[in-house]
Amino acid sequence: MLLIREREVDELVSFDDAIKAVEDGFKLLASGGAVNLPRRRAVVEGAVLHALQGVVLGEYRVAGLKTYLSTRRGARFVVVLFGLDSGEPLAVIEADRLGQLRTGAASAVATKYMAREDSSRLGIVGSGVQARAQFDALSRVLKLELIKVISRTREHAEDFARYIRSKGFDAVVVGNYEEVCRGVDVLVTATSSKDPFIKGSYLGLGLHVNAIGSNWSNRAELMPDAVLKADVIAVDDLAQAREEAGDLIMAGDAAWFKAIPLADIVAGRAKGRPTDSSVTIFKSLGIAVEDLVLAKLVYDRAIKEGGGVEVEFRGVYRRGDKF
Repeated sequence: MLLIREREVDELVSFDDAIKAVEDGFKLLASGGAVNLPRRRAVVEGAVLHALQGVVLGEYRVAGLKTYLSTRRGARFVVVLFGLDSGEPLAVIEADRLGQLRTGAASAVATKYMAREDSSRLGIVGSGVQARAQFDALSRVLKLELIKVISRTREHAEDFARYIRSKGFDAVVVGNYEEVCRGVDVLVTATSSKDPFIKGSYLGLGLHVNAIGSNWSNRAELMPDAVLKADVIAVDDLAQAREEAGDLIMAGDAAWFKAIPLADIVAGRAKGRPTDSSVTIFKSLGIAVEDLVLAKLVYDRAIKEGGGVEVEFRGVYRRGDKF
């Protein structure tokens, strides 16, 4: 079994790798080649334990979970990966960076299938590590000419804009949420906000929105009228969305009539964009299948390149043994 550290994850795979793997994961979900279980949480005072589980077939053939404990001091993430054929534990992977990669990749896949083909102007609300990962991933699937940035702290927004410019793109900091929405083709909301702040009146015709900030039922970034303005709403897992997608839950029953799995769009069973003037939304929650396909790629690269630390695992159970 390999122990693979954060630094190695970033060295072993790129955003292009992550986008391909996550797209594969959605194709497998659509064909029945993957099983995703919604996130489960154990909540106690001062801490929450989160667990996402799944199985992926196809060329991946792994099962596993991502788990993390969030406390007032932050969160630590790990993926535990099992080989489906051998039943052996393949790896334990530190998964903070892996989570950024797969979340950015999921938005890139949604944007590829749901945004207008000529999309070139991007608005980003937020300036943290997830916002940066969103930019990095979307820059792989869009021919970007301008990125608008806004954050609760002007200094953080300016720092993010400098980061974007260092990658060779034009970036400007704007002063309010309406301004970040106006004149862009794709909008990303990547915040920790509890209360929704994007109004329906901010969303112009033809806009695609990736809302990634919340995966709690009582938190949202999009106001109900913004959600209901969409012609198509995609989610990475419909069962999980019904439990966690606060943006949709707050918008009421009408939102669910428009909600479809992103896997159906990727597989061609549903249209991600009915017309060029349609407003589309991808409500990203983060699911186990996204983690597992990328974790398997990280593991394969580590084996090939001699990465990770080999750890002997002696917990062997054979059929017929009694506990």
